[in-house]
Amino acid sequence: MFHVKQRRVLGLLALAGVMAVIAAGCVSSAGTRGWAGPVHSANVLIVSSGGGRIDGIGSDGRQAWRFPEIWKIPERKAEKLKGIYGPPVLSADGKVVFVGDYNGYVYAFRPGDYTPGQTVDQPVAASYPLDGAVIGGILLDSAKDTLYATSKNKVYSLRASNLVERISNRDALVVAAIVFQANDDVWSAPVLAGGKLLFSSLDGNLYAVDPDTGAEKWRFKADKGLVTASVAGDLVLTSGFNSTLYAVDVDDGSERWSFKANHWIWAKPAVSQGVAYVGDFDGVVHAVSLSDGTESWSLSLDKGALRASPAIAGGTLIVSTADGWLLGIDTSSHEIVWQRDVGSALNADITVDGSSVYIAPKGCVTPESGGDKVYYTQVNPSNGDLTAATGVC
Repeated sequence: MFHVKQRRVLGLLALAGVMAVIAAGCVSSAGTRGWAGPVHSANVLIVSSGGGRIDGIGSDGRQAWRFPEIWKIPERKAEKLKGIYGPPVLSADGKVVFVGDYNGYVYAFRPGDYTPGQTVDQPVAASYPLDGAVIGGILLDSAKDTLYATSKNKVYSLRASNLVERISNRDALVVAAIVFQANDDVWSAPVLAGGKLLFSSLDGNLYAVDPDTGAEKWRFKADKGLVTASVAGDLVLTSGFNSTLYAVDVDDGSERWSFKANHWIWAKPAVSQGVAYVGDFDGVVHAVSLSDGTESWSLSLDKGALRASPAIAGGTLIVSTADGWLLGIDTSSHEIVWQRDVGSALNADITVDGSSVYIAPKGCVTPESGGDKVYYTQVNPSNGDLTAATGVC
């Protein structure tokens, strides 16, 4: 799927089934679908329920809209999405959705422009092409009206309001500036902390740059490609193909500590009460002290690779696996208190909003009890009960 060395791809084929080798010595896109995490805001849940599409689900559990199906995209090459890997982001007022796709475009659309049942005068979405596939996702700095997007080995910035203007004027000027260029692809979504734009790269570096000028503040070097970047207090947590979780000082880029697992760590940790909970591709959950990187405990789940970020809700660690299992682990006893076979791969990060826990499975499934296919959107952190949306399948 991604242009990386064949040895990386072969391992991923065995563990996650998300890449394909199509020629000796190289790889390319094959069956891209995406694994964007769900986003909940203003009583609307936004999920990527299938390849190259986004569903908006209302508080009543019903599908309210689907992008790009009911939108008109003036640029022909942008009409078909391939796979959404980074979660969509919302404007400060919640009216505009921004998203990047594997086809190399970033989009802006307003769900409020669509009225359920509308059959004429399709709402219009804006699009803008970058250099290549958007994998890491995008970041919106509302205060500066700036979108940051990663594409191939570059980090771009563009004015968010200019892209939104294209909804009503397809010829509105949008200029994307290259903020920084790494030595290999950037799969992590950029994050802002301490006045720095932070992102990791397959070149093995975690970068901190000035978000306005692109001037490099510092870089942290690992021995293999990095795919994650997240912030916990004054630490930047990063991991990837070297099976190691690093804690890096956000101010100067120095290593505070590192924790070595037995296999790749692609999941961003869930952090709670001084502990970072992270999963690896061996299907093992690790509880790591945020202060010094020592492992408090670990648990082998034997339910498939852990690619998605876990979540904490009410003292329960919720973990999802590539084989389609959801598990609830008591953070005090370290025991599994419930488990559910969802029936569809769970590669998307789990998100929590208040007491609600949201998931985004790979697709719809037929329940064990039979009947029509369903798309699960929520899990009860207490007992693992699942909630399905209506109208998605």
